[in-house]
Amino acid sequence: MVSITRTNTSFARYRREHQPEQPMNPKVRRYDGDTDQMKPEDGLDHWVDGPVEASRSEPAPAEQPELQIDAHDQRLWVVTEKQVLHAAEMCDFGSQRQAGVVKHSNLTGGDMAYVGGELRFIDPSTIAITGSSGRYRIRNADEMSSIERAFVESGYNVWSMGYNQDTNRPNVFFGITDLEWVSR
Repeated sequence: MVSITRTNTSFARYRREHQPEQPMNPKVRRYDGDTDQMKPEDGLDHWVDGPVEASRSEPAPAEQPELQIDAHDQRLWVVTEKQVLHAAEMCDFGSQRQAGVVKHSNLTGGDMAYVGGELRFIDPSTIAITGSSGRYRIRNADEMSSIERAFVESGYNVWSMGYNQDTNRPNVFFGITDLEWVSR
């Protein structure tokens, strides 16, 4: 049976600590179909508790994962008022839209969300994340740290691309070679 107990607790803490949901960024480039609501049959998934025990803190692996620039395994995630949703960025649903890929707004149907980003599964218990979303932006480094903590507390080992204080934006999967290991 799939559990979401730790997921609900960890992301509820994030929601309490940060600004309320935000509408889609009005300055972002728009595409036909970018607010079409993705459904479970299209590949929309709810985030579930991971296999890492809540009390276990793992040291950083000796080597960082090697992330490919054009990975077909990349997923988008968003935090809404009641759930955390994720879906493959490259899939049939996305290919049928003008952008050719899924947008964060497809996960919400264009509704409000707290924040969005990208993720990749390194293995069943380890993920790499960014806070990169043009539509639902992370607003500062503290918010990025809270999101990292929420994913860890939901039961996953987490590598993060981190936050660039100079640009006041989260780092993306390409162009950065030093991932940050996030532990309990």
